Amino acid sequence: MKIVLLQTSIGDYRQTVLNLLVQRLGDDFQVFAGEEYFDPTTRTRVSLGNNLTIIKNHFLAGRRLLWQAGFWSRFLRADVAILELNPRILSVWLALFVRKLLRKKSVLWGHAWSRRGPHTRSDRLRHLMRKLGDGIIAYTETEAQQLRDRMPEMRIIAAPNALYSATEMGPVTADELLRDFIFVGRLIAAKKSMLLLEAFLAARRELPVGSTLIFVGDGPLRRDLQSVVTQSKAGEFVKFTGHVSDLANLRVLYARALASVSPGYVGLSIIQSFSFGVPMILAREESHAPEIEAAIEGENCYVFDADSRDSLARALIAFSEAREYWIGRREAIAQYCAAHYSAEVMADRILEAVST
Repeated sequence: MKIVLLQTSIGDYRQTVLNLLVQRLGDDFQVFAGEEYFDPTTRTRVSLGNNLTIIKNHFLAGRRLLWQAGFWSRFLRADVAILELNPRILSVWLALFVRKLLRKKSVLWGHAWSRRGPHTRSDRLRHLMRKLGDGIIAYTETEAQQLRDRMPEMRIIAAPNALYSATEMGPVTADELLRDFIFVGRLIAAKKSMLLLEAFLAARRELPVGSTLIFVGDGPLRRDLQSVVTQSKAGEFVKFTGHVSDLANLRVLYARALASVSPGYVGLSIIQSFSFGVPMILAREESHAPEIEAAIEGENCYVFDADSRDSLARALIAFSEAREYWIGRREAIAQYCAAHYSAEVMADRILEAVST
């Protein structure tokens, strides 16, 4: 069975699960992706040898719409096509119609709902696209069940987002006293990294001596963040590493962290943090990505009031005061994540979705 996967772009977070699919399917699995996403800071950063073809993305209407070219020949011959569940990609609409005419299977993979939620105008368009597919791969069990309730006739499989294989996951702890906080992600407005910086500076004198805030990632806000650090004379306590994807280097960074922090919406960084047994401090009322399903308050995360510098500052202090409890949770956090969010689980679910 020949399978093709078509994506707008593919970040390096998909490397492990795609490696597993290539190992299991060989040349019968082909991936097509453009160089960058609607948000140009998200780019294709995977390496799959001959199993990956970079195609051309043509963004339209101020990057609100997309047409992709350069995949049609292999795509139409494939037994199964995995397409992005995103109504803004015009070429996916045509691909669905053509494959329907050819009586070839198409599976849609993506968010069950738009960021605005179900039963909105944008969701009605998304629902029409869903109905054109022969199956759906959802990001979480919750989304999958919600879709089954709405589309009982459709085959719907949950493939929770994963970053690492089960063997790569496990608690990490440095020998030194754990007291640092870590932010991993793009330095963009939606991630609210400035809120975290302001909260850390407000809380710093009540945190353990030597506590450091580490920003792992890059983006347009880095210069502004560094300017605030310079003006506050806090360079000794706030560090910037830039983008880091190497597993060994990430282990070292997380091993020094008492907790990770997501001051804005939560995405895949929560799975990464839990993979290493590191709990997360996150906002209670945010439009989080589906990965928020992994969060269990009091067991692997601590919450604060969204957009409140003071609430986040208090959370940093309270977390530090309860450090022994949270250090004791690291093994259980990593084990839970390995059981539910490993690359092996994700690959198995994807193969289940494309099987006849």
